Amino acid sequence: MITPMTSTDALVEALAVRLRRMDLIGWQRVATWAAQAELSFEDLRLLLALALKIDDGPVAVSELADLAGFPLDAAYPATQSLRRRGYVHEERRRYALSEQGRELVATLDAARREGIQAYVDQLDRDERERLRNALTDGR
Repeated sequence: MITPMTSTDALVEALAVRLRRMDLIGWQRVATWAAQAELSFEDLRLLLALALKIDDGPVAVSELADLAGFPLDAAYPATQSLRRRGYVHEERRRYALSEQGRELVATLDAARREGIQAYVDQLDRDERERLRNALTDGR
């Protein structure tokens, strides 16, 4: 059965096209950054989960596993790996980013922003203006 196109499908498609390129450029930077930081994929996923909870205080490993999208038995080794490296501290079997971990997340954010900047830099002037108008309602 063919699903009829709704009015939001065009918007979804336009965003998908733009975001695909931006994601490829941005995540290429993030993957390079993660390799330079010697983070495994599990470490990176757990670090991103911790970054989501940065203002919530220490959280249980089970919650981090859910946020990272992997099983609990994979979350424990990643948590301990980040803790051994000084990026995470433990309080009563709950975990939070250490100051060093917060600095690491800041460099991750910078790598991601560099990727976004690289995407924007390759747009022509008209495309940049259309994107600016779409994201700011023309303001």
